[in-house]
Amino acid sequence: MPFDTSTRLTRVQLPAMVRTAVGGGNLTAIQLPKTGLLARIYLDIRGTIAGTLSAPNALGNAALLRNVRLTANSGLDLFNISGAGYHYMLRNFQENYIDPVPASTARAAVTAAAYDVSMLIEMQINKSDPIGLIMLQNEQTVLSLSIQWETDALMATGVTSITGTAIPYMEFFTVPQDPKDWPPLTIAHQIIEDQQAISGAGVFTYNWPRGNTYMRVLHGCTLLQAVADAWTVAQLRANQSNFIENMTPALANEVYASDGHPAVRVLGVIPFDFYGSSGLQSFGKSRDFIDSSKLTDLATLITATGAVTLYTVREQLVTLA
Repeated sequence: MPFDTSTRLTRVQLPAMVRTAVGGGNLTAIQLPKTGLLARIYLDIRGTIAGTLSAPNALGNAALLRNVRLTANSGLDLFNISGAGYHYMLRNFQENYIDPVPASTARAAVTAAAYDVSMLIEMQINKSDPIGLIMLQNEQTVLSLSIQWETDALMATGVTSITGTAIPYMEFFTVPQDPKDWPPLTIAHQIIEDQQAISGAGVFTYNWPRGNTYMRVLHGCTLLQAVADAWTVAQLRANQSNFIENMTPALANEVYASDGHPAVRVLGVIPFDFYGSSGLQSFGKSRDFIDSSKLTDLATLITATGAVTLYTVREQLVTLA
């Protein structure tokens, strides 16, 4: 392919983003440089927690990141996820299902110690397919990366300080001189999280926003550490009567393993992965992607065992105007 032979992969370090050591809760943001075709951002996020702690946050160190966002032109979220949504859910579904941050302590309990809650933001859908690359080298595109840090009080009682530094490394391709060699730039790769409260036991309906093409949707029916699944059945329904998936926790474990994940499914996670179904993991075919614009209804019906928070991470392709 012309693009492959007319570009070069480059990595550069961007300015550090620092958490307020006492109190926390601050927002840090940087603007990405206007160079190349953005492929991914590595976020090296480390620090230390000090104090005599009690009542630690049940989500563990992942809770330190209230929100990480990559926004285009102050309007379009390309990546918007919490630390819990990333480390308990998305992290195990990134390229080739290989953990991109194996040294992370994000799922460990909050203690007075050093932590690592690093993450990988992928715009290119995988390293063999240029779909999702973002052209930074023009006046019309402004990309901002921001981190909303959690407060000390919501991490644990007795915290005296929490240091935190996020160092972003931007990975991009140089722009080929001839526009004919450029990759397709009309499709954006979007990863968005939302959270909803399930008030009690019973069937809860999560309606999927329609209009985009879904690569995968991951639900987390409670993500607390070392607990049982808080759901018994999850069904994916299209057009009110067509049931595409009928999932139980036992079946989810088997599907998770058969798709090629080296790790076990995190308790609470309900995976609807339309990429891995081709048997080639994240380098697979788009055979089972769901074009929601052709449907009148698309919803997950989750039978919950009690009152919980439902985390949902939607990975989708968006056609740009």
